[in-house]
Amino acid sequence: MAVSDPIAPARFCTNCGRPRLGGARFCVGCGREFDVAAAAGVAPPGQFLVEEDSQPARPYPVTFRASYVEYPLRAGTIFRPVLALPHLVVWALLAVVSTALSIVGWLAVLALGRLPRRIHRFQAATVVYVTRVAAYLGLVDDRFPPFPWQRRQGMPVDVRVAPPAPMSRLRTLVVLPLSLPAVVTAFFFGLVAGLLAIGAWWAILFTGRMPRTIHEMQGLTYAFQCHTLAYVPLLLTDAYPWYETGPLALRQPQETRNPEAGLPPTEGPAPGDRVTQDGQHGGFLPPPPRS
Repeated sequence: MAVSDPIAPARFCTNCGRPRLGGARFCVGCGREFDVAAAAGVAPPGQFLVEEDSQPARPYPVTFRASYVEYPLRAGTIFRPVLALPHLVVWALLAVVSTALSIVGWLAVLALGRLPRRIHRFQAATVVYVTRVAAYLGLVDDRFPPFPWQRRQGMPVDVRVAPPAPMSRLRTLVVLPLSLPAVVTAFFFGLVAGLLAIGAWWAILFTGRMPRTIHEMQGLTYAFQCHTLAYVPLLLTDAYPWYETGPLALRQPQETRNPEAGLPPTEGPAPGDRVTQDGQHGGFLPPPPRS
């Protein structure tokens, strides 16, 4: 356990305990404004000391991270729907195969108590590819995403999937009715992501800059959609998707690099990435802590 320095800038909300996202002024959990004095490095009287776990007990098996690209290319932004057409075709074909494997995987989990490794590998590559394409369409990333058969390191959008693990047969049996609240939430998040993409498109067109607020909100929506997709229909985990932006989402699960599924580690911006003016790569989730 580590105790945060009371003199350092506020990193956690003193009302609900949620971590502060970047330089946000208000807490994403309760909406309370962060203390101005704490943000300036001056400890107010009676400030609470917040304890933080160096290794959270329940990291989600699937994690999403998107580095902040402040100055995307205008040309790539304007013609983004046209540029993404090849990926939409591959996405449709991949959806057919993935759905068939989901049915086979569902029966396999009921019989074996876990998803077969080969099916898990294919579905893990699917959730990585689909999330990257969705982020590309949503203007979160202006790099042309690789196809499923390609491998490219240093992508701004990074999705990691934990290896196969034992799954509950009972929860898998009733996964469809259980998943309805998460699916409905993910659907509305998709609508929000579409509106945010429209706003980002106009902002980039006129200013050449991606607003950080839009980027952070998109990170929240795509992270939950990624968790939901991995839960159902891909059945990569039986852990119910939760809406979490705190320490549980910051720590990567053990052995999650899984290079066979095309999930290279991304510790920071790759050479040539456009970053913020202060040289920080930013993003929805900071790089995992180095041991």
